[in-house]
Amino acid sequence: MTELAADRMTDHRRSEAVETLVLDSDLAAMSRLPEWVDAVALKHGLPEKTRFAAQLCLEESVSNSIRHGYRGLPGSEVRVSFEAQSPDRWLFVVEDDAPLFNPLEQVSLPAISPESVLVGGQGIRLMRAFAASLDYRQTPTGNRLEIVFSPPAETSHPA
Repeated sequence: MTELAADRMTDHRRSEAVETLVLDSDLAAMSRLPEWVDAVALKHGLPEKTRFAAQLCLEESVSNSIRHGYRGLPGSEVRVSFEAQSPDRWLFVVEDDAPLFNPLEQVSLPAISPESVLVGGQGIRLMRAFAASLDYRQTPTGNRLEIVFSPPAETSHPA
């Protein structure tokens, strides 16, 4: 098999593993997210703790895109995708066309304690705690947040 044919086969296999959900920029549209995450988790064999962590991180990220990026105005979209990169590495991506915002540039908050619990600002802390890795990229039209999960991330707890 030629190298080009092998690359095409790899690309074909990768494209079969990609699942996509497109949501309107309306908080009510988020009601579709839990069912989609559950279906992806079942289809691709994600452990229950990973499913829970993905649900939490995606709800936070999509909510922030809608509430802050689009300022709650309907008529735009948030795209969520999933790719099984390997049997124990799962990538979720949240993309929008909102004004640029890199959540990873936000200052890490101190460990949660009863005295430090604030309204707002907790979502990024939770995503950092539950995901194996986070990566932000500016796109030509907006933002792309990559959230990776793997089995070791299942044992972590929010800081």
